[in-house]
Amino acid sequence: MNFKEYITAESNNAINGFDSDLVKIKRADAFSHFERAGFPAKNNEEWRFTNITPIINGEFRYSPDIKISKDKISKLPEYNFDADILVIHNGKYSAELSKTNSGLKNGFIGSFREGLKKHRDIIEQHFGKYASADADGFTALNTSSFSDGVFIYAGSGCKIEKPVIIINFCEGAGEEVFSNTRNLIVAGKNCYADVSEVYYSAGSKSTFSNVVTEIYMDENSELHYNKIQNENEKGYHIGTTQVLQKNSSRLYSSTVAWGGSLLRNNLNSVIDGEGIDCYFRGLYMVKDRQVIDNHTLADHAKPNSHSNELYKGIMDGSGQAIFNGKIMVRQDAQKTNAYQTNNNILLTNDASVNSKPQLEIFADDVKCSHGATTGQINPDEVFYLRARGISEAAAKKLLLSAYAHEIIDEIKNEELKKHLVKMLDKKLG
Repeated sequence: MNFKEYITAESNNAINGFDSDLVKIKRADAFSHFERAGFPAKNNEEWRFTNITPIINGEFRYSPDIKISKDKISKLPEYNFDADILVIHNGKYSAELSKTNSGLKNGFIGSFREGLKKHRDIIEQHFGKYASADADGFTALNTSSFSDGVFIYAGSGCKIEKPVIIINFCEGAGEEVFSNTRNLIVAGKNCYADVSEVYYSAGSKSTFSNVVTEIYMDENSELHYNKIQNENEKGYHIGTTQVLQKNSSRLYSSTVAWGGSLLRNNLNSVIDGEGIDCYFRGLYMVKDRQVIDNHTLADHAKPNSHSNELYKGIMDGSGQAIFNGKIMVRQDAQKTNAYQTNNNILLTNDASVNSKPQLEIFADDVKCSHGATTGQINPDEVFYLRARGISEAAAKKLLLSAYAHEIIDEIKNEELKKHLVKMLDKKLG
């Protein structure tokens, strides 16, 4: 039984797994779409460089109810941060390992299931509203069949003082494991939050994480959102983050992808108001035969807002990277300022990148630009450093480190930033 046949057989149990009629209806509708559309085909323009055959032909299964030991999870650096820690193990929320001490009076940090019990009206208002099930088969599959996830709610005026770290640990020991999780972040008016999703995988068998995160940002809210991917060479990951921003909201997003066999990240924000700031930052590093695919969309639907995007890649071995970034400026979005840059460094002749920056502009009073560069390390810069007594290997590492720091330095969570700097040093070593 291949993966799609298995999912179809398990669909009824998954759809009816939540105590909410509205959630059940949306899950059933999403599975109907999944049955019609299936997984993206190779001739789909949005997926033509991303080979998902290993996922479709895999034998991924929901993991049995096996708990992860605290000793194993406590060895992860992020688990010991001064933060609210939420642990997802093989797609299931672990209340025993999670640590939430913020004591919010006007908010919630915890599992999706528990959030549905305590804040049903808020979840039903936002669930499935931003990440459309008809976007692609993976989003439809997630909507219909996710087992659990995280719900973060900051009510009007609420400031979540500590960072929130969502640790996703996927472990394929005796069989190929399928982790299907759903996150919902609701930021009310004038609120503040710092949220990071961190992904690990382990074990001798392959793992597949299919994740959808929906984010709603009300007026004058501020969110720092990070996604860190450090999965092993048997890890497959398809993730979609869909954001809706209202007047004067500020989104600072950083994606660092440097682990896993196949990673696909869809990051989209609908800029549905005035005075909005939207920042996308990304760093991706591939080696051996890794594939990392980043698709982004800054969708300007209203006037007088700003978006700025910078993604940087380092390709080694026979690694492959894909970047597709789109800026959409709709007819009513006059006075829009939107900028996008994608830079890539190839370290070998076998490494490759397919970069496709896009602009679609339907307004006439705007300032927009996009660009992409692909090249190698500047030999003049290497020569300059070598002339000062630095070895060639050390010179190249120093230049690559400075190149990558431009992304990492934008992360506000200081503990996370320091940890990523150490990881970067190891990756470049």
